[in-house]
Amino acid sequence: MDLFTIVSFIGSAAFALSGYVVGVRKQLDIMGVFIVSMLPAYGGGAMRDVLLGHTPAVLSDMTAFILVCVVIAVATLMGLNKNDRVENKLWFVVSDSIGLVAFAITGALMGIAADLSLFGVMVLAFVTASGGGILRDILVNETPTLLKSDIYGSIALLAAAALYGLHTVSLSGDITTVLVFIGALMLRLAAYHYKWRLPLINAL
Repeated sequence: MDLFTIVSFIGSAAFALSGYVVGVRKQLDIMGVFIVSMLPAYGGGAMRDVLLGHTPAVLSDMTAFILVCVVIAVATLMGLNKNDRVENKLWFVVSDSIGLVAFAITGALMGIAADLSLFGVMVLAFVTASGGGILRDILVNETPTLLKSDIYGSIALLAAAALYGLHTVSLSGDITTVLVFIGALMLRLAAYHYKWRLPLINAL
């Protein structure tokens, strides 16, 4: 199991937990909680695969189902269904950030492998990292979080642009990919810590 597979699992678990928290707050039943946990964890990857003309990987094995069920069970046993501050915990922010960057890089690399343009690579990175969360928020009738807070989605776009640029100048490889991962992760954590936000259009 390589490094990116491990960090992707960490990210999937964090994304599933974010859906779990939303489902509990919305007082959804167990099926509803499962759905809003599954979407952020694997919905983006499924959307990416569909855009590339592939059968979504989430449908080919039981890994996603098992991981989401485990997250729901462990979160409930730990009493997180009674804690409305989970997403502010350092361990959650770090694991969520790891997932964001890992998924963005996965989407970007698949876009590069498919010989897409810079725009196409950035779209795949954004969809992979944030598409599932957008679907979750829409399903529970909320404005998607990334449209109104910090630079969450922008991190995915910047990581994709960096990877595309490195590929263009023939500098892509395992080492540069890891460096992009570390840089994007640090940027995401700094943005969270310093509460960086994109400007509002009515403030320009």
